[in-house]
Amino acid sequence: MAELILNHDWADSLGPIQEWPAALRSALSICLNSSFPTAIYWGPEMRLLYNDSWAPIPADRHPWALGRPAAEVWSDIWEVVGPQFDSVMATGIGLSTYDQLLPIMRNGVQTETYWNYSFTPIRDEFGAICGIFNQGNETTAAVLARRQAQEEIVRLGRLFAQAPAAIAILEGPSHTFKLVNPAYEALVQRSDLVGRPVADALPEVRDQGFISLLDTVYTTQKPYQGKSVPIELVSPEGERQARYLDFVYQPVIDATGQSVGIFVQASDVTEAATAMAALRDSEQRFEAIVNSIDQMIWSTRPDGYHDYFNQRWYEYTGVSEGFTDGSEWENVFHPDDRTETRAKWLHSLETGEPYHVEYRLRHRSGVYRWVIGRAQCVRDKNGEISRWYGTCTDIHDLKVAEEARQLLLRELNHRVKNLFAITAGMINMTARSSPSVGEMAKSLHGRLQALAKAHHLIQPAIIAGSSVAETVAFHTLLEEILSPHLADRDRQITLKGPEILLGPHASTSFALIFHELATNAAKYGPFRDAEGRLDVRWRMDKDALHLEWQENVALPEIKAPSQEGFGSKLARTSAIHQLGGSIDFEWLPGGVNIALTAAGERLGR
Repeated sequence: MAELILNHDWADSLGPIQEWPAALRSALSICLNSSFPTAIYWGPEMRLLYNDSWAPIPADRHPWALGRPAAEVWSDIWEVVGPQFDSVMATGIGLSTYDQLLPIMRNGVQTETYWNYSFTPIRDEFGAICGIFNQGNETTAAVLARRQAQEEIVRLGRLFAQAPAAIAILEGPSHTFKLVNPAYEALVQRSDLVGRPVADALPEVRDQGFISLLDTVYTTQKPYQGKSVPIELVSPEGERQARYLDFVYQPVIDATGQSVGIFVQASDVTEAATAMAALRDSEQRFEAIVNSIDQMIWSTRPDGYHDYFNQRWYEYTGVSEGFTDGSEWENVFHPDDRTETRAKWLHSLETGEPYHVEYRLRHRSGVYRWVIGRAQCVRDKNGEISRWYGTCTDIHDLKVAEEARQLLLRELNHRVKNLFAITAGMINMTARSSPSVGEMAKSLHGRLQALAKAHHLIQPAIIAGSSVAETVAFHTLLEEILSPHLADRDRQITLKGPEILLGPHASTSFALIFHELATNAAKYGPFRDAEGRLDVRWRMDKDALHLEWQENVALPEIKAPSQEGFGSKLARTSAIHQLGGSIDFEWLPGGVNIALTAAGERLGR
């Protein structure tokens, strides 16, 4: 603009630039060096000069407007600005106006525009008013945005008047109520809200965090949603009332991207929140009850879909929560029991008959244990099944005890038969090695006494109801079980391994196993004659006992039996079920090798 002014022909208006008065030159210097839109109207005709920031204001009249009279440049709005110019020139009193409507012609069309501007008189060295200093900027966008927002508020007011939800529109950073619908007034039990800031109209919410929350939404322009938020409101009688609200704070943003207010929508959910709290309390009581008993409890939908297991189930099985939902519960059943269990369950689902089945369930230790599964359906008022409730009860110890009882009955019969064989073997072996009847009687008496000692070692564990907390040395138990069968202990056996203390149950199981092995050794193995030999070695490896039983016999050669005898079955059952381990037989021509394992945690029981 400085260049345009220097190159402009001022001969027919303000005269040569070098002859301009000092007041004009000074004002023009300020104008051209200002970054704010600035213009100067000079002389009686108010000839126009302006800077680069002001140049866009006359739009297509630039640069034609330079040096022309104000009345000519602004003929389309002169009826508004003309009197303002005349007043400042006549009185010397400056003028400021905001959002002034000026219907300016733009591109041949009269356009509604709004402006903030000021007129300041310029005086010469004698104090006479010789021009006007003008600064300003267009506010059309902001005015139209506010108008649109106000119109929207009015429209929303009509729209929201009948809405069942409580609705309010807050304006400005002070969150002044601009609009409230009847539902909002009913919620807060007040009707004098419009035009008042929230903090003033609802003072009880100030210390409850809602004002700071409104400030955050207004500043960040990020909406906020609250669910079942507790609030205390004061009734007209001054009574404080606890309520729960679902609400939304949505920032209102104008066309320029500035926050102008907040839209509020709220619903009173006190009844629902109270009901949910009561339901949670009921559920917590239910959970406390079902988790306080030892049984596993489960529940399914009418179609049999498992959707609930109590904590006992997860503690027992060791699976993560939800792992057995749906039909996945079958995955923790023993594979051999799944077909029968599913068939019975499907039958109950089809008929509504009670469900009752015994099956093996995988314990968290990895061992399958016997349980009883029971379930009963619940029907609605129409007789339709609405739910199934079931339990699982661990009966493994009872099951094993019953199996043991049956086993012991068979064992009694078996031992009566073996007793004669053992006695006959002892007599024969003693007779072969005794030079006289007296020596024979003495040796035989000693062996019978050894049998009695072995029985005495395990007696506390087998007396029903005994509370004796005794332990048995592993080496001692093995020695006492084997000694009745030996003619020459030092030459016939080797026992080598660490000292281990056995609990009553473990000592009984080992006594049964060693008795069977010793009986077989006396019948068929190294104890048949004085030339046989037995080596027993054991060791603890991590959490398990490993024992090797090696028999060496003279001719005739040992042959593997065609089928497993009762004694071997008894030994195997004791090793697996009672000791949590295994027993394996390797039949060789010169004797049998037996590998026995037992879980370390079972040894002290």
